[in-house]
Amino acid sequence: MDLTSIPLRKMILKEKYGEKLPEKSIMKASSDHHAKRRPRPCGLTIHPAIGCVNQCIYCYIQDMGYNFNNITPYGLSGAEMVYALLSNPYFMPTINGTYIAIGSVTEPFHERVKGKTMEYIKAFEELGNPVQFSTKEYIDEELAKKIAQIKIPISPLITIVTLKSKNVLEPKAPDIELRIKTIRNLRAEGLKPMVFIRPIIPGITDNEAEEIIDEAKRAGAVGIVAGSLRLTRSIMERMSKLGLDVKFIREAVEGEGAWKAKRRIMEIAEERGLKAFPSSCCANAYVSGTTCINLCKNAIREVPKANVEDVRNLVKNIVGKRVRDVIFNDNSIRILMEEKLTRREKDILKYDLRVILRRIISIV
Repeated sequence: MDLTSIPLRKMILKEKYGEKLPEKSIMKASSDHHAKRRPRPCGLTIHPAIGCVNQCIYCYIQDMGYNFNNITPYGLSGAEMVYALLSNPYFMPTINGTYIAIGSVTEPFHERVKGKTMEYIKAFEELGNPVQFSTKEYIDEELAKKIAQIKIPISPLITIVTLKSKNVLEPKAPDIELRIKTIRNLRAEGLKPMVFIRPIIPGITDNEAEEIIDEAKRAGAVGIVAGSLRLTRSIMERMSKLGLDVKFIREAVEGEGAWKAKRRIMEIAEERGLKAFPSSCCANAYVSGTTCINLCKNAIREVPKANVEDVRNLVKNIVGKRVRDVIFNDNSIRILMEEKLTRREKDILKYDLRVILRRIISIV
C-alpha cells in the first residue's frame, strides 16, 4: 500500500461513515474521548466496557476511577466507535496504521460485554488496523472460530500471573484451567495466542514462571509478553491485608530486580522455543507482520520505503502545511517546516508520521 495514501484513506472512510450515521450518532462519537485521546505505547486503547468485577488485588483501575463491582458495556455502537477513531487526529487506519488495544480498563470477554467487544472488532475490519486484546475469560471453540474469521490481524493475550495463588490474587476471575483452554481454542483456529505474564509479582510470578510457560506452551501459545507491576497506595494496602510482604515487593519493583525478573522470564520462554516480548506492542507487531510502532529492537522489521516527496505529501495531508526540507537518516527523519506549527499540530504530526513511516521523527 502507498503510505502517502493512508491519511486520504482516513478521510474517505470518515466521509463514508458520516454519510451513513445519523447526526445524533456523529455528535456522540465525535465528542467521545476515543475521538480525542493520544494513543498509549501499546496503541489506542478501546473500551468495550467500563469497570471490571474480577477484583484482582494488583489491578490499577480503581486508581483511575473505575469500578471494581460493576461492568457496564460502552455506549457507542460499532459504527460510532469507528467514527470516533476516524475523528481522532492521532489515529491512522490500515495495517500500517495505529495499533488498537482492547482490555485495559475492563474484561472484554465477560459474559455481559463480549457481544460489544465482538461488535467493535468486527467493525474494525474495514479499518484494517492490527487489533490486540487481553483477557482472563474463557473463549470457547465457537467464539474462537468467530474471532478467527475476522479479516484483520488479531493478537490475543491471555493473562496468567500465577497458577497457585489465583484465588488470593484474582478472587473472582475465571479459573486458570479455563484460560489454558482459551489458548488451546484460539490456537486451534490458527490464531497466535500468547500468555500475558503481567504483572510480574515478586516472590510469586517469578517463582512460578517456568510452570506457567510450560503450561502455556502445551496449550499452544506461540509466545509470552512479560510486564511489570504498577504499585499504588491502594494496591499495596490490598496486598498488605492479604499478608503479602509489601516491603519486599516494593523494593523488588523499584529496584533492578524488576527488570532482571522480566528478562529471566523472557529467557525461560525462549529456552522453551517460544517468542518472548517485553511489551504488548511487540506482540502486536509480530502477529501483524509490521515493524513495532515504538521501534522496539526485538520487533523491528524493514522500515517502509519513503522519499522526500512522500514526506512532503504526508505532512500536507495531515496538517495542511508546507515543508522546507527533509533529511533522512538510518531510522530517523528530520523535517524542517516552511510554515510554523502549533504545539498540538507538531505533536499530532510527529506521532502520525512515526506510525506511518516507522521512524523517529523530529520537526523544526
